[in-house]
Amino acid sequence: MSDQPPSASFSAHVGAHAAPEIRDKAPLVHHALPKAEMHVHIALALSVEIFLRRIQKRRTDIQADFLISREKRYYETLARFHATYEGMRHITATDHELAQATQIYLERIAKEGAIYAEISNSFRGDPDQYDRQVAAITEGIKAANANTGIHARIVTTAIRDRRMGPDMAEQAARHLAKTRPAYVTAFGLAGEEDIDAITDYSRAMLIAWHEAGLGLAPHVAEQYLHNAVDFFHAVPAEALEPRPTGDDRRLRVGHGTLIHQSSRLMQMFTERAICMEVCLSANKRISLPLGGRIHEVGETISGRSSQDTVVLDRNRRHYFNDIARHPLPDFIAAGIPVCLGSDNPLLMNTNIGKEYSLAVKTGVEDMRVVLNLTRNAVSYANVPADLRAQLMGYVDRYERVLIKGERVDTTAQGYRYAFNRF
Repeated sequence: MSDQPPSASFSAHVGAHAAPEIRDKAPLVHHALPKAEMHVHIALALSVEIFLRRIQKRRTDIQADFLISREKRYYETLARFHATYEGMRHITATDHELAQATQIYLERIAKEGAIYAEISNSFRGDPDQYDRQVAAITEGIKAANANTGIHARIVTTAIRDRRMGPDMAEQAARHLAKTRPAYVTAFGLAGEEDIDAITDYSRAMLIAWHEAGLGLAPHVAEQYLHNAVDFFHAVPAEALEPRPTGDDRRLRVGHGTLIHQSSRLMQMFTERAICMEVCLSANKRISLPLGGRIHEVGETISGRSSQDTVVLDRNRRHYFNDIARHPLPDFIAAGIPVCLGSDNPLLMNTNIGKEYSLAVKTGVEDMRVVLNLTRNAVSYANVPADLRAQLMGYVDRYERVLIKGERVDTTAQGYRYAFNRF
């Protein structure tokens, strides 16, 4: 794969199809504000151009109107979304395509201010295939870094479903402990939250933490609160403690949105300084299951595998299709460290720049508070201390600009405003 960015003819190839209807609205957050992408599944982080090219090659039965039909990118349930994801995942099939998707996505978000990203890729039982995928993603990361200066690392995710599950998660963790790929710095968990207990994956996360030396980033309480109740029993006890000097691993949770219904859970996340990767477009576009929608204030939620319970004492925010009702401001006010992620850019019609704009739409309008989302991301990134210091330097520099009321026209890497289509 060439280290050069895509040529001008690349976009022109599908120019007639990339109609104005799919152009992003003007961002609410200045492009020069340093941003971080902390939750993205790379297989479908595709540009419009690549997606249309795959349609032309009949690589998917999804048609181009998927890009411009609002309803086609809303999902009644997480299971429906996962079915769509699995039905499209194969359009990024080869190592070259994975490297290309990584490079192009990172370069695009770098031009709108992103300084760092953690990229998720799932382990699906074939160690050799996964090693090739990691090599391809690493190639894309290095190429994007050479071209734009953006830094990135990889999160290996195990999958919760009926075919995969705890055994395959342990296989993934053991494989990573054996191979120790340099750019894989965290272990995650994704999939159906109601299919089993999150504590079923305790052994896998223990291996990942102690034997593979990885940080942790499991999906928690995106759709079911019992996962948050059991979460503190699922991860190694050491991961819940402040990291000693010299230990660069971090613990974050993907999503976590439903904890806003319980003051106790929010307090536990605050006291433990558990960083949440909030994915606003995903919350806006994927509806909760019926079981999650009917919980009421006063109801007791029990863990699946622990004796812990929480009583719901806060009304559920109805943020599906109404991002202004999202509890992001509540998390920030409670002192929970929060960062942002685009989750699945193609399926959600988003990118990390749009996620920062959506944060403003939830009511987070102070740009110093918005910048703090990036500060949290850097603080909880699974990177060496020297890189963390470099990234934090970009954040500190921009904060000084905000304090002085100055204006800068370029990103940390020197890019001027570019209006991209996704």
